[in-house]
Amino acid sequence: MNTQQMPQRFLPFMGVLLLAACGSDTTAPDGGRPAVSVSVVPTTASLLTSGSQDFTATVTNDPTNRGVAWSITGCSGGPAVCGSLSNVTNTTATYAAPTTVPPGALGVTATSVSDNSKSVMARVTITAVAAAGQIAFYSPSDNGGVGDIYVMNADGSGQVNLTNNPAEDDGPVWSPDGTKILFHTNRDGNPEVYVMNADGSGQMNLTNNPALDYPAGWSPDGSKILFETNRDGNYEIYVMNADGSGQVNLTNNPASDADPAWSPDGSKIAFNSSRDGNVEVYVLNADGSGLRNLTNNPAGDLRPAWSPDGSKIAFLRNLDIYVMNADGSGQVNLTNNPATDDQPAWSPDGSKIAFTRSPDGASFSIYVMQVDGSSITRLTTTTQDDGAAWSPEGTKIAFSSFSGGIYGQWQIYVMNADGSGVTQLTSTSTRSNRDPVWRPR
Repeated sequence: MNTQQMPQRFLPFMGVLLLAACGSDTTAPDGGRPAVSVSVVPTTASLLTSGSQDFTATVTNDPTNRGVAWSITGCSGGPAVCGSLSNVTNTTATYAAPTTVPPGALGVTATSVSDNSKSVMARVTITAVAAAGQIAFYSPSDNGGVGDIYVMNADGSGQVNLTNNPAEDDGPVWSPDGTKILFHTNRDGNPEVYVMNADGSGQMNLTNNPALDYPAGWSPDGSKILFETNRDGNYEIYVMNADGSGQVNLTNNPASDADPAWSPDGSKIAFNSSRDGNVEVYVLNADGSGLRNLTNNPAGDLRPAWSPDGSKIAFLRNLDIYVMNADGSGQVNLTNNPATDDQPAWSPDGSKIAFTRSPDGASFSIYVMQVDGSSITRLTTTTQDDGAAWSPEGTKIAFSSFSGGIYGQWQIYVMNADGSGVTQLTSTSTRSNRDPVWRPR
């Protein structure tokens, strides 16, 4: 039993932001001209603290075409208390929520410049981000429909749909500083790599290519992005700048290349490739030079995962988890078990590896072991748990668990690193929730 005191959390609470004020007056003004009216979109939005939302105002029957004036009302504090407006024009403004929930109700008013008695109101709900952190996750519809990317606090509160799009959005990947999220979507008719701010705003197509493109990961400094694509007729590993520019083929080989992973210092990229007739783990420099076969074994080797200090690489071979030095030497079978072992995940301090074990190919649970393969311990007691994700400080593990349902419903749980304190974070009868990813600190 883990007796270490749990880290203190701020309890989530809600604040309501009212955008605007007086409503719409339809009385015709003097002279019989049509009445001025103001509208704003969106009319509602959900924000996390420090989040932002773009608003657009339209003035109908505007005699001077001067648009609207924007202001924050109903709050006596400055930007640190009430939030702020930026990118202000006579039709648009961006509201940035403060780092704490504003006290009571406050307003951001869009008022007609031609007739200052005309204004409009929208409503924004602001939720505090818990001190224990945030988790992004994928939420497919439970009836076989499309999915969205959500975010929630580490205790399950404050669940917000970030993508909110009728297309399929999945595969969230946090940027190293936690300000942006990469994801995959088919909203343009084919798989593309998109990026958005951590609050869901600013969604942008980075790859914009008719081929199939899938996000793989950020460089440690957040300046580059790896992705997989078949735009050259087979799957290759590409790199691009964080804004989507400078897309370059790093692997450039007729074989299939996949599962790229940046080294922690950003100098190298490990990946698996079938270019030598079977799947091997390779490494190359971040610019594509210096290609080396690390595993060089007749077995299939795949899914490389760097240790936090960059000195070792975990990988899969023949349904076991192996580890080797970063130069390919010292290959050791850590699990050495007739069961199927998969999904190795290093603890933040590099001392442990969590993984999924399936003894029969149907049931699977989460285990943890020391980095040398000793002290293998089963953490979950149910038979369909996977996707272990360590919290940034290494004290918690989030995971997905199958909970039944005609379409195969999954929910997200969290537990202490020793397996105690299992808590269900998501619960819904209309959709599954899975693939948790912690926001970096």
